[in-house]
Amino acid sequence: MNSTNKPQKPKNFTPNSDIGGTAGYAGSGSASDVTEIAKLADKYLQDSLRLSELTERVYQLLLEDMRIQRERVNGYGNQRW
Repeated sequence: MNSTNKPQKPKNFTPNSDIGGTAGYAGSGSASDVTEIAKLADKYLQDSLRLSELTERVYQLLLEDMRIQRERVNGYGNQRW
């Protein structure tokens, strides 16, 4: 925690758009992170277990996003009043 007693968010998890949207948090796109991202990517590529866990997590996030989109589309066809 910082001096104002608020938990600090990691610098790579800042809102990039409307927080209510499906992808409200994403990594920053600044050029200064390229080296750090390259190191992290290399670490994942060298470790098959870590890469498998990352792949599974991405797959789960995609399934969740597709479910939300399906619900949203199906909801448009229903009258709510």
